[in-house]
Amino acid sequence: MKAVQLVKFGEPAEALKFVDLPDPVPGPGDVVVKIEAAGVCGRDLVVRKGAFPHVKPPIVPGHEGVGRIVDVGPGVEKDIIGERVFLSGIYDGTCEYCKRGLENLCKNAELLGESRNGTYAEYVLVPAKFAHPFHGLDPRVAVVATCPLSTAVYALRHVDVEGKKVLVVGAGGTGIYIAQLAKIRGAEVYVSTRSPDKARVLKELGINTAPEGEKDFDIVVDTVGSPTLERSLKLAKRSGSVLVIGNVTGEKTLLSPALVILRQLKIIGSMAFRPWDIYEALDILKRGLVKPLYTEYKLQDAVRVHEDMERGAVIGRAILVP
Repeated sequence: MKAVQLVKFGEPAEALKFVDLPDPVPGPGDVVVKIEAAGVCGRDLVVRKGAFPHVKPPIVPGHEGVGRIVDVGPGVEKDIIGERVFLSGIYDGTCEYCKRGLENLCKNAELLGESRNGTYAEYVLVPAKFAHPFHGLDPRVAVVATCPLSTAVYALRHVDVEGKKVLVVGAGGTGIYIAQLAKIRGAEVYVSTRSPDKARVLKELGINTAPEGEKDFDIVVDTVGSPTLERSLKLAKRSGSVLVIGNVTGEKTLLSPALVILRQLKIIGSMAFRPWDIYEALDILKRGLVKPLYTEYKLQDAVRVHEDMERGAVIGRAILVP
């Protein structure tokens, strides 16, 4: 099969190679999914830079994928061959977090594109229980639900945005969906972005870019991380909330305890999503409540995708199509 492999950590052209790999063979309980669309997440860029010690090249990146089941292993019913599915994280279902419905925090999680080969490929091998059937959406639209929109769904479970003044910092592949979702849930939404193109798209969606000097937001959602986090804390009103969901550079940052204490801020982290958040995201897309924004590339163009994302040139989600 054709695939993109992370062969070393570093810049896109050095790290990512378009290669031929053996087609995966399903073992007991496994399915092989023919990928129809693979999303490219900001986390993939952090993985490529070597920020996660558990990632060992060579490996096929990518955790966002939609496709059809084309083969099954022993113990899996053959009648699911041909079903269109989305892929989720692989969790054990038995740890203390899984038992509390927090599979996204599973102690023994396996991550596609990090712990095992991921979705930048024609085919991917996964345990059958983590290939979830769905219907009624084009795969290029559906893949938007598998991380950016489901991340937005889960993040906004942590805060009540109705009637609140909300700032979304960053209009990347996740921020632009958080802004749309917060708006339909009754928030007065602003987005901080340096991109005129993204500001234009936001205006078409009826979402304002934050005016210079605007502050005292009830809720600030930071999708960027280290480069913007201190500013996000300063833009939140006293007793406001700062919801942190992004870490696009993988770098550490220093925070002022005095800033948090004297403004009595609530800092909330939100980690990815659970499988049922993806189903809610799919339903939101089916109902047309948010606009599925994405930019399509061929699988062999993964290097250009990473470069475009680092320049902030991608509107919505970047999608690889084998």
